[in-house]
Amino acid sequence: MSQYDDRSYYPPMVGGTPYTMTPYNPSALFQMAKLGTVIGLTGAGAANLHRLQHGEVSSSEAALNTLRTGVASGVATAAATLVASQFRSPTLALAATLVTGTATMYALNSAAQSTRAKASGPPTTESDAESC
Repeated sequence: MSQYDDRSYYPPMVGGTPYTMTPYNPSALFQMAKLGTVIGLTGAGAANLHRLQHGEVSSSEAALNTLRTGVASGVATAAATLVASQFRSPTLALAATLVTGTATMYALNSAAQSTRAKASGPPTTESDAESC
């Protein structure tokens, strides 16, 4: 049997037109999420270590910020990988990766900042109000 006789070589038909969306691999998606988490943890850990050494944050706050950024980075990497897997063009896949990763990190950081702002309460002085 040749490759032309085997129907698995052809994309499935939906409504008479070829359905060509690229399937994603959950295992690969999980691996990319782990990689994004590790990269986020190392970058945030280094930045928070500098902040800790300069006395800008406490050790518990530095650890929490590092963990939060690492998890957000993993989620953003997984989302960007999933979206990019739907494009055949490498240029479009790269653009989709950048846009999706940026949007995901923006959304997760906005949510974290609003949660921190609610926990700390309203600004007490005029200079605190300006920093928000």
